[in-house]
Amino acid sequence: MKAIQSYTAAKQSGILLNANENSNALAENIREEILEAVASIDFNRYPDTDETELLEAYGKQIGVSAEQLLAGNGSDQMLGYLIGTFLGKGKVLCTLSPDFSMYDYYASGYEAEVVKFKTAEDGSFSAEDFIAFAKENNADMILFSNPNNPTGFCMNTGEIAKICAGLSDIPCVIDEAYMDFADEESALGLIGKYSNLYVTRTLSKAYGMAGIRLGFLISSVENMKPLKRNFVPYALNSVSMKIACVVLKHADVFEKQIAEIKTCRNAMYDKLVSHQRLHIYPSQANFLYGYSADKERMLQLMEENNIVIRDYRGTDFFRITIGTAEENEAVLAVLKQFGEEL
Repeated sequence: MKAIQSYTAAKQSGILLNANENSNALAENIREEILEAVASIDFNRYPDTDETELLEAYGKQIGVSAEQLLAGNGSDQMLGYLIGTFLGKGKVLCTLSPDFSMYDYYASGYEAEVVKFKTAEDGSFSAEDFIAFAKENNADMILFSNPNNPTGFCMNTGEIAKICAGLSDIPCVIDEAYMDFADEESALGLIGKYSNLYVTRTLSKAYGMAGIRLGFLISSVENMKPLKRNFVPYALNSVSMKIACVVLKHADVFEKQIAEIKTCRNAMYDKLVSHQRLHIYPSQANFLYGYSADKERMLQLMEENNIVIRDYRGTDFFRITIGTAEENEAVLAVLKQFGEEL
């Protein structure tokens, strides 16, 4: 059996700016509403395997029907399900380099081959070149994050449409975990035009619900029929679904937070773009990606200040999640000290 690619989970102590979580604590009134809602659950009964209330609530939020939706334990489970459905031994997954390493994890579990199209350092790439690469490698499925994790680059829907049209005979999966933070439009609007398009979304990032592990798969009604039919029953527990339904009622709260995070991201980029010891790329996600020839010293200073960022070991690259105002100031202070050492 082919070796499964491992995945390293994020560190859980310190000022955590390494996993792209929403650093804002859940408002007390929403917490109270959740407690009241959870108290009404019949814990002796299995969860609603049709996910009726949840899918209707999320469908209303993003403007699709419940028949076009499926929910699971984070968008990771949705991605793993699609890989297991469309790939297997001898099949080929085409993705980007760099991109989310969980794609490798799931593909290796099904003994599929992974081929990676190298992007520019800022994450940008040509749709036409990507299509040609996928065809040359006889891809059976394409999958990439948009905005990209880790670069923050976001491809527009016109280019995604080209990819769906150019690879019309295979599933095209767009992982939109960070789309809430982007200025570009979601690929959801293309689902009615391209029968091979699948989109995944999550509540872990913008909605601050990483702790309940809840994500969604969206496609056409026809595509979703067999996927719903063959999905594992009771994939989601009743508590997570109830919490999500409460949270989705307060979308306006999170939209305000998203706007604030984007403002902070842009402000931090403006302050760091001219840093003498760093190179930072523009981002449409809730993080900044960059590199430094002196990264180890920068990481040492971060550690001394109890700040945890994502280190891409073996390279000069790193990624910093946008946190609270206080956390962002702590990062800027460390990077100021780092710059002044020069």
